[in-house]
Amino acid sequence: MNEKNLLRTVLYLHHKLERAARESELSISQYRMLYFLSKGSRRAVELAMEGSIRKPSITALINTLEKRGYIERQESAEDRRAQDIRLTSSGRQAMIDFEADLQAELSSFLGEEALREADEMTAPLYEAWNSRKRAEYANWVNRSGRRKATTAS
Repeated sequence: MNEKNLLRTVLYLHHKLERAARESELSISQYRMLYFLSKGSRRAVELAMEGSIRKPSITALINTLEKRGYIERQESAEDRRAQDIRLTSSGRQAMIDFEADLQAELSSFLGEEALREADEMTAPLYEAWNSRKRAEYANWVNRSGRRKATTAS
């Protein structure tokens, strides 16, 4: 596969997944927030950094997910002025259901074997992205003086 095929495939998959997400109760952005929180509680500013999301957008995402009961805010043990945001059991289930819906969408046009092969082929790309994101997050935490970095995935 050449670079143009890879780019076109990524764009096509993004389109297919967005369409499947519209039929789900979560948007892709909401899913991403739940995924980040599945790794541990975060503050809003940390979620914004991890997701490359602006403050007004992260506030709206948090408010929507909280109203649905998928996340909850708690006073931070480290800084009483701050709030930690954590995933609820309902939020974890919504994330799992969303992943299953998107997995079914991918399977419907790729087939199980091709999907397994695609997963294996994209693993190095995902690991490279994840490693870079962890380094960016750790640098941001160090520069900002925030609490000790947790794994950004």
